[in-house]
Amino acid sequence: LRVVGTPAGARVFVNGVERGTAPLDLSDLPPGTHHIRVEITLNNGQIIAQEFNVVIGSQPEVRYDLNRYRIETNPVQVEVWAGQRQQIVATMRDVNGTIVEANFVWSIENPNVATLAGSENNTRFLQGIARGSTYLIITDTRTGVSLRVPVTVLDFPPPPGG
Repeated sequence: LRVVGTPAGARVFVNGVERGTAPLDLSDLPPGTHHIRVEITLNNGQIIAQEFNVVIGSQPEVRYDLNRYRIETNPVQVEVWAGQRQQIVATMRDVNGTIVEANFVWSIENPNVATLAGSENNTRFLQGIARGSTYLIITDTRTGVSLRVPVTVLDFPPPPGG
């Protein structure tokens, strides 16, 4: 199986294990279905990824395009106090920067640090639970593109005058 696409140099994971950077030949995969994830880390710490399920023997190549679509969030990174809520708005754009329709699935990597509330496709409220760091993960089910947004939850603010 060959993994190729744009931009070159994206990290390639097979069944959750990092195998190198694209373009990449994976000649040692046994027959069967495998989960391929290709990702790049942006300067602001966000991670854009695309995921594929492939059956070895029926597909010689996986082609990704992390430039074709991108998910943007406002804010691009989340920093909240424990007990505080922060609104997050997501937008899907194509390569020309035009907003396109998306079907987002939202999750938090570590629900002990933060949780999500809300049911609108493009908006959620993130609640800080306990001090720590985690990622907010937003995936578009139509394109397979996902975005990992860094989340930091800080201790409760000091009391006034203290």
